Amino acid sequence: MKAVIMAGGKGTRLRPLTSRLPKPMVPLLNKPCMEYIIELLKRYGITDIAVTVQYLPQVIQSHFGDGSDYGVRLHYFEESSPLGTAGSVKNAESFLDDTFIVISGDALTDFNLERAIAFHREKQALGTLVMTRVEVPLEYGVVMTDATGKIIRFLEKPSWSEVFSDTVNTGIYVLEPEILSLFNRGEVFDFSKDLFPMMLDQGLPLYGYEAEGYWSDIGNLTQYRKTQLDMMDGRVNVRIPGTEIQPGVWVGQDCSLDTEAEYTAPVMIGDGTVIQPGAKVGPYAVLGRHNRVGSGAEILRSVVWNRTYIGEAASLSGTTVTQDVRIGTGARLAEESVVGTNSRIGEMAWLRSGVKLWPEKRVAPSAVLSSSLVWEQGAEAELFGSDGISGLINMDLTPEKAGKIAAAFASLFKKGSVIAVTTDGDDFGRILRYAVTASLLAAGHHVRDGGEMPAPVARFTVLHLSCDAGIHLRRSSVAGEEKVVLQFFDHQGLPIDKGWERKIENAFLQEEALRPAEGGYGCLEPVNGMMEAYRREVLQEVDVAAIREHGIKVVLYAADSRVFSVVQPLLGELGCRVVTVIGGNGQLSQEVKDNRADLGIAIDGSAQSFTLFTETGRIVTEAETVMLQTLLAVSRQQQVPVPVTAPSALEEWLEQSGIQTLRTKGNQRAILSPGSRRGVQIFFDACSTLAALLAYSTSRKQTLQQIIEALPLVHMQTERVACPVEAKGRVMRRLMEEMKGRRLELIDGIKVLMENGWALILPDEEKAYFQVVAEGTTAEAADALVAMYKEKILLHQR
Repeated sequence: MKAVIMAGGKGTRLRPLTSRLPKPMVPLLNKPCMEYIIELLKRYGITDIAVTVQYLPQVIQSHFGDGSDYGVRLHYFEESSPLGTAGSVKNAESFLDDTFIVISGDALTDFNLERAIAFHREKQALGTLVMTRVEVPLEYGVVMTDATGKIIRFLEKPSWSEVFSDTVNTGIYVLEPEILSLFNRGEVFDFSKDLFPMMLDQGLPLYGYEAEGYWSDIGNLTQYRKTQLDMMDGRVNVRIPGTEIQPGVWVGQDCSLDTEAEYTAPVMIGDGTVIQPGAKVGPYAVLGRHNRVGSGAEILRSVVWNRTYIGEAASLSGTTVTQDVRIGTGARLAEESVVGTNSRIGEMAWLRSGVKLWPEKRVAPSAVLSSSLVWEQGAEAELFGSDGISGLINMDLTPEKAGKIAAAFASLFKKGSVIAVTTDGDDFGRILRYAVTASLLAAGHHVRDGGEMPAPVARFTVLHLSCDAGIHLRRSSVAGEEKVVLQFFDHQGLPIDKGWERKIENAFLQEEALRPAEGGYGCLEPVNGMMEAYRREVLQEVDVAAIREHGIKVVLYAADSRVFSVVQPLLGELGCRVVTVIGGNGQLSQEVKDNRADLGIAIDGSAQSFTLFTETGRIVTEAETVMLQTLLAVSRQQQVPVPVTAPSALEEWLEQSGIQTLRTKGNQRAILSPGSRRGVQIFFDACSTLAALLAYSTSRKQTLQQIIEALPLVHMQTERVACPVEAKGRVMRRLMEEMKGRRLELIDGIKVLMENGWALILPDEEKAYFQVVAEGTTAEAADALVAMYKEKILLHQR
């Protein structure tokens, strides 16, 4: 059998380790990662190997040559430009004349390939994916198979709401050569994004084999260090280079290890390394070749490549240092710091936790690193949550970080693009607006500064001004914590999709930025009148004269003064009498009754969420609000979104009325997309909803209480169930296994359909909990469904 090693990866998330080195050449215990893959293939008799290369191919070719030194035959196939994973293998099609195996050169595994190949042949598959289980499957392709192993569902890099298993694609495939005839040579084509979904659609035999053993894709800098710690702990069946002079201490040739130094296993020391008296090495220290460790230096849970000098009393804790680095006396390198090739760190300097130093950089003596190469701790994690990028004010999200994020966003557009920047008027939001604007202008983009406005007006502004994109900054209070949120909009004023979020994250991690020549900067254009333009747009959607005739009395509470500045003039133009509640929405129900008002409304600080009160003071429930907004949207949109959390009765009513519906996820983009061509929408817009509600009420001569009573009766219950993040994928997989053969929807989470109702199990995008939503034929049935699935979640996370 032949094999293909995919070795074209840039390893952008491993920078600066991969700034001058392709990812397959990054060392693990002093050997290139790809060398372990060659040894694995050879172990199972696979010695005729194609290697696909694209990024720094000469580094790989010069190290491995023709493979004879490793007992294999290597054949290189170079791409002039990236072709995708499947496209790169297609490039080697002339070499592949029988069943072959595809494996990444930049991952580490000890899987039994013989068993995977036997499974493939037994199933007579056209393609077999080798799978494994992981705790957090968000960065992988999640796979679901039937009882025979046939793949029935595949989703690349899902969000938590899309995770239906913790079984993922490892990027190891057993394939028949016929599979390459399904797409064209030279075409950019990916296995997981293009080929496998196409095979599923065509019903071709695609199987999944769940392998036992170790697998790490070395996807980020933390995983890079952890993988080597796993190797030293014996969790991976690989040959560790060097001689084990005592349990857990491996030493290369020609080393000079002073007996007065302290070595705490596990430790790996490469050829020619010198360690001086009083040094403390380990536990979990990896030293490459020809390093020099000064007296009193400490190296703990750290990886150091080759030809690096570590000065006396220097301290390395949880850091990664590449090669040809000089670390001065007494310098400190903290957890998750990274030092690029040929850098110099002065005496007593301090690299704080999470700092990354790119190649050829200098840090002055006694300096605390704070240059543009400083990256805040946690930069490897996902930037985006369920509602943009958020963080504690001036701690998690600083002006410096906001500027870098904006620069990353700017790098994704052609020079000269037009981007709207707005804020809700919060003091710190104004500061961030200046930082964001400066980054966009410096990148050569034009900024239309819309000023201060709520989020719905910000979305309207992007579309109204024909901008290419928009950034909105606003304050958010969550569980008593004051946070600031950066929201990004596309040219339609919709929140950007998951693909764009990943592009921004990658550009941020790579520190990518447009830097035009002098004179190529963008222009700043202040734009006034957006609040007025928005109000006019809202009023155009309703019969103003009809509403004015009724003189409707409204009790109003708004959590932010900017929201008042939109709502009050709007209600004034509609001829409404407004009673303003200052102290909070807790007394609003009573105020509605005391003032004999027609209705009350409490609007949050973003003007996207609200709570309605009928003329009797009754609070309109969340389920009733969803049905009401859908009812109001029917006259405006050809297609009405129905999120998976909506009551079944709503969808039945819409279908009976001949209204076209679209089942969606519960996020903003999914719900707003069907009405994206409109300037204002009902959903996630309190002002537009209120105006539409007043128009509906007057045209039908119905009070809010009567409108609500005419809606279908529903019984719904919701509860949060705590679950550690690392157990979420396991819980989803076990639930899916348990519910095989049941009626399920997998649009957003797992929705179980039953005769007495339905239950939705939805993992939160950010927090360590599940949301369980249930609808029953009775209130008791809904309560019972929530209780049942709460118990299952708690059981399956053990």
